[in-house]
This record gives sequence, C-alpha cells and structure tokens, in this order.
Amino acid sequence: MEQLPFLMTLGEVHRLVGHTRVGRDALYAVARRYGVKLGKRYLFPRRVVEALLEGRLDELDKNPAGQGGDK
Repeated sequence: MEQLPFLMTLGEVHRLVGHTRVGRDALYAVARRYGVKLGKRYLFPRRVVEALLEGRLDELDKNPAGQGGDK
C-alpha cells in the first residue's frame, strides 16, 4: 500500500475506497466514531483509513489511539 497522508478528508477516503464499495453515509458514520472534526470538516487519521481498507475497523475499539496501536 502506498504511503497515506496522516489525515485525509472524507472525499479523499471515498475516492480511495471506491464510490461503489461504500456510501457517503457509511463513511460519515465511521468519521463520527473514529475521525477528527475540525470545524465542519471530518478528517480520517491514517490508522482509520488503513483499518477501513483492510476490513478491521472493529480492532480500533479494542486498541484506541495512544495505547500502543498507533504507527
């Protein structure tokens, strides 16, 4: 996998994952749960995008940021 930026916008993640594979509503749900909100914009940390692409979002609940799971 190519090196991803530290933070990505919802639109960038949507293009990366694929418009046909996941809808915007689902991405907003992921952003509300795991993302960072700055003003009106949601940003996805790299670890969340990688977990989304690899199908392991449930692992983020078990190992939150700051507890040895961050790269």
